[in-house]
Amino acid sequence: SKVLEFNTSSGSSSPPRSMAWCGEDSVVLHWKNLGVLLVGPYGDWLRFPYGEDEMVTAAATGSRVHGDSEVYLVQEMDCCRVLTSSVVELLQRVPPGTADLLHIGSIEPGALLLDASDAFDSGSSNADEAARSITAREGLLTEAILDCVAAAVGEFDVRVQKRMLRAASYGLHFACKDETYRNKNPGRPSHEAVAFVRASRKLRVLNAIRCQGIGFAMTSTQYDAVMPKGVVARLMTAGRPSLAASISEYLKLGRRVRDYARAMKASAFVSSQPESSMTDSQIAEEAIRIIQGKGKGGKNTNDEEEDSLSSPPSSGMYASVALAAHNSGRKGVADLLIMLEESPEDKVHALLTIGAYADAAAVAAKARDSNLIYTTICAYEGGLPNNEEGKSLYFSGIINKFPTEAVNMFTSYYCRLGTLAVGDANPAVNIFLRRQKHTEAGLMIAKKALLVESTEGNQREKQKVEMLKDASKIFDVGGKDCAFQKACVDEQIQLMTEQEQLRLAYGSNEVAPPSSSVTSTIISILKYGAVDQRSAHKLNSDAERIAKKFKVPEKRLWHMKVRAFSESGQWAVLRNFCDSRAKPPIGMKPFALAAIKWKQQEAEIMHYVSRMQDKTDADDRYDLLCEAGLWKKALEEAVKQGDGRKIANVRSLCNNPDVQRLCDKYISR
Repeated sequence: SKVLEFNTSSGSSSPPRSMAWCGEDSVVLHWKNLGVLLVGPYGDWLRFPYGEDEMVTAAATGSRVHGDSEVYLVQEMDCCRVLTSSVVELLQRVPPGTADLLHIGSIEPGALLLDASDAFDSGSSNADEAARSITAREGLLTEAILDCVAAAVGEFDVRVQKRMLRAASYGLHFACKDETYRNKNPGRPSHEAVAFVRASRKLRVLNAIRCQGIGFAMTSTQYDAVMPKGVVARLMTAGRPSLAASISEYLKLGRRVRDYARAMKASAFVSSQPESSMTDSQIAEEAIRIIQGKGKGGKNTNDEEEDSLSSPPSSGMYASVALAAHNSGRKGVADLLIMLEESPEDKVHALLTIGAYADAAAVAAKARDSNLIYTTICAYEGGLPNNEEGKSLYFSGIINKFPTEAVNMFTSYYCRLGTLAVGDANPAVNIFLRRQKHTEAGLMIAKKALLVESTEGNQREKQKVEMLKDASKIFDVGGKDCAFQKACVDEQIQLMTEQEQLRLAYGSNEVAPPSSSVTSTIISILKYGAVDQRSAHKLNSDAERIAKKFKVPEKRLWHMKVRAFSESGQWAVLRNFCDSRAKPPIGMKPFALAAIKWKQQEAEIMHYVSRMQDKTDADDRYDLLCEAGLWKKALEEAVKQGDGRKIANVRSLCNNPDVQRLCDKYISR
């Protein structure tokens, strides 16, 4: 839809260089050498000279002159900002409320109150009568006060602001005298009084930032949109921390905002001091005074009683000022200020930025914060060159300069990384060796060697052996404290060597699988006799040799042979092995259990059970016969022992009717 049609051909035949909205219903246009044109919603217009060609006309008319022809229009929410190389100005349509107050002959409540206030200031006797005419109607005085307050906030001229605020104050005096008005909010300030105070505070802030020394032009609507915190933040970004701190104190903003503004002010103070003006101690004391919000006499700058004197500033304030001091070359000031920081996180990050990695690690360790410790270690690594010398400095620096907690975390991290199949164990070994922990260093290499996957070839096995030899050397350096570990590693090397020789001798990995234990190796050798029966005698000799070399106990060796022969189906060899001794050291029970487990014939089972003739073997004979399901023989054994419970047990477990009748017969006796 069409809002406005305005013909510009009479002024210039060329189109404008730029065009922007001014508020909701006005348009600003700019032509080079012609200036800026503001067109209102009803076709009214105003021309503002911008450019050298307008200097003569401006001088003749008494208007302002701008000597730079480069003009830029910036459209904003309620105005249009005009930028040149020398000035910044705001073009804004006069607010309707202000127009109603200042319009000649206006009969609006605000205009009547303004006229009454002007008459009172001039000493006219008609002032009281004019004011009472407003109070005659209920609600009219309230409307007049609020109109004056709203008009004052929208004005840029300080004199007009004061005039309208005086009118609002004049109306408030009449309102306070009205008993009906006072009874609306007993004991509490009225809505009009609160609006008056807020408007006064807002105007003080706006006038402070609009002054020529600051140049932060802002309208009341923009102030409300940005909010006081946003104004303070923009001032700090613009390099006005002192004003930002003053405004935050004046408006009683949140403690975090005030502390941050003070810290920015202190940072600016520290950075701006010449080297010969004050000592580091004096600069630090002044910065602390600013951060704590104290005046020159050491008192709090705020009139109200606050906890800022008793409680420290918000976290990170001292650290931020210390960083500013460090960046400006004031290392002594930075050291004094960073000691006062109570937040471990902010203190650690500040120390890392400065480069004090060991101090940062000490703070993180004292706070018992693992994340901060890890951050410190990573920052220290990133601050060193990426070469061999840097890596050496990295390890030695952490071990020699960092606290124990950091060293332990550093060690745990690389130990965990080294135990992974794809991880590198060398960093962890390097750490242990630097800390004179030979046991841990050797164990790390040994564990890493055992993690190497075995393959059909012998390359991986050779790699394992070499790594274990390195571990043995480290254990040897450790002396008596590592004697047991060295003996274990040396035996493992010997075992792997024997396994390799067996695989080469018999041409198969089955005879001695890689990475198997002594027990598994002996069992594999004996089992291989079922595959290569011609070499069975030699395999048995090799098993005996390895058992003797690694000091395998006799009973353990007999159990391994029983297991190997039974699992590989060498029952004849197992029987001959059992018959090689009149009384095997492990007894006959393991042989019988092996035959039962692999479901051998009754004759094979009874061959071993029948040789159990000692009195102590009676219970074992009965249990083995029950386990094998030989119920008649189990019943005979129970009758022989004269144990009725065992007979009843056979009766309950056996499903053979004949055996059950025999059991009943013996039980009835």
